[in-house]
Amino acid sequence: MEKEQKSNRVRLIRGVFTILAVLLFICVTIQVFLAGIAIFVEYGQWNYHRNFIHFFEFTPLAMLILSFFGRIPKKLRWQSASIYLMIILQYITTQLGSIPYISALHPVIALLLFWTSLLMAQESIRLLKRR
Repeated sequence: MEKEQKSNRVRLIRGVFTILAVLLFICVTIQVFLAGIAIFVEYGQWNYHRNFIHFFEFTPLAMLILSFFGRIPKKLRWQSASIYLMIILQYITTQLGSIPYISALHPVIALLLFWTSLLMAQESIRLLKRR
């Protein structure tokens, strides 16, 4: 009975982890879209891009914590940590606007965030399907 409860707990944690991974990917995609609106449609829309991050910036940190309790593979644990680090780097690149080459890393990091969050969502879905 105890083993079954542990198995159910692991499945639940993996389910929450997967939901967070998919939501994170969706949020990163929306964040890029909001930047595109500000660049190509209306410059005054930067506030949406600037403020939207606050809705999901700690999601990878929550996922990292969950990974220790749901027998999540180390690869996903490291991806969660790296995404959180990339979000911190995004803040740094916006604060160092006076150093052009540092600021130019902002869209490059956004590409890495998109790619890593996509891979993490796919892998967590695969993990959830496994028995």
